[in-house]
Amino acid sequence: MRIQASKELFDRAQKSLAGGVAAQVRSFALPHPVYFDHGQGSKLYDVDGNEYIDYLLAYGPLILGHCPEPVVEAVREQAGRGSIFGAPHETVVELAEKLIELVPCYEMVRFNNSGSEAVHAVLRLARAFTGKSKIVKFEGHYHGWYDNIYISHLPEALSMIGLERAPWAVLGSPGQPESVLEDIIVLPWNDLEIVERALKEHAHEIAAIITEPIMSNCGVLPPNDGYLEGLRRLTREHDVLLIFDEVITGLRVGLHSAQGYFGITPDLAIISKALGAGYPIISWGGRMEIMQLIAQRQVIHAGTFNGNPVCAAAALATLTELSRDNGAIYEKMTALTTTLKEGIMERAEAHGIPVRLQGFGPFFGLLFRDPDVPITNFREALDEYPGRYARFRRALLERGVHIFPTEKGLWYLSAAHTEQDIAHTLDAVDGALATLKD
Repeated sequence: MRIQASKELFDRAQKSLAGGVAAQVRSFALPHPVYFDHGQGSKLYDVDGNEYIDYLLAYGPLILGHCPEPVVEAVREQAGRGSIFGAPHETVVELAEKLIELVPCYEMVRFNNSGSEAVHAVLRLARAFTGKSKIVKFEGHYHGWYDNIYISHLPEALSMIGLERAPWAVLGSPGQPESVLEDIIVLPWNDLEIVERALKEHAHEIAAIITEPIMSNCGVLPPNDGYLEGLRRLTREHDVLLIFDEVITGLRVGLHSAQGYFGITPDLAIISKALGAGYPIISWGGRMEIMQLIAQRQVIHAGTFNGNPVCAAAALATLTELSRDNGAIYEKMTALTTTLKEGIMERAEAHGIPVRLQGFGPFFGLLFRDPDVPITNFREALDEYPGRYARFRRALLERGVHIFPTEKGLWYLSAAHTEQDIAHTLDAVDGALATLKD
């Protein structure tokens, strides 16, 4: 596989673009980032002319694949009428109404352009509504890169994350002020006993618990049986809000997101990368009485590009496609995902390579771990075979398959993927696994 043009572009980019990329995770690709020219359906095409089946899908948003015609047409039409007005418009109202139909906890919504912004808004709202300042988050969960919440996401070593049952808050980046740690309580995920103890001791100062309903940033880790139900019960008992961060799981697990899948309704939620099918729009909202603080301008929420007409049009077109026949498109995506997962496991077993796959609907995580041992929290997901994923990823890239660049190991499928894509991918997986035995 020739990637010389990508190498030349990377060398050029490093002179003007910090790190040669526009976001940190893109810099982890080895031997250097691949630069892409265009995408169509399930495929990506790089600047050297190589074709790839895409399972990264821009880190999840492209649930309909690249350049889905209904979304492209909606964007084209709206762009011809105006890209932004700095004023309300009907499309964003229609979008809000549709989301309230689909998301169980939504009684009123607002919009932002990124998940980090939306999390920031929801945490401010939770503090205003409760009159309390502390937030409980869980070790390994990612809620954006803002100073007040980019804490204990992926500590680099066990030595940084405290005792086995008593983690402490760890700043995620140089430049964050130590003061943000004062308002964060970090707990291990999937342990109700520890949550209950924390709430009994600190409920008087805890505004909310924020959690991914499925831990989606280190292997797609499921909640233990009864765990989400327990969080819902405990937060109600202690007058603490429950926030679901569904930036990844929203509209990906299913038409009604993870909260619909599990039947657990939080007080507030953020939905989701997949909403705009590649255009930058995130919704957030929840109970009417909480959202009234926004409606009545008691809590400030601002943003020039919030709910702009182009992104709102893309999102409305996306929801229209996902909602057809009561979400039948999810059955197709999930069936293909199941075929892919089963095929990967068969080939891993044949090569004697330990692989653990965990997932829901059209996304899953692949970790090089004992396949018979479930992974339920961040510490259990730490890489058992350092370097193996990077080698596997590079071998797949050489065989025309594009996956997540780091050991988080997420695979996303779209409505554009086909049975032929799966067959080609499994051949590539077979070849890539063979290289790991060297």
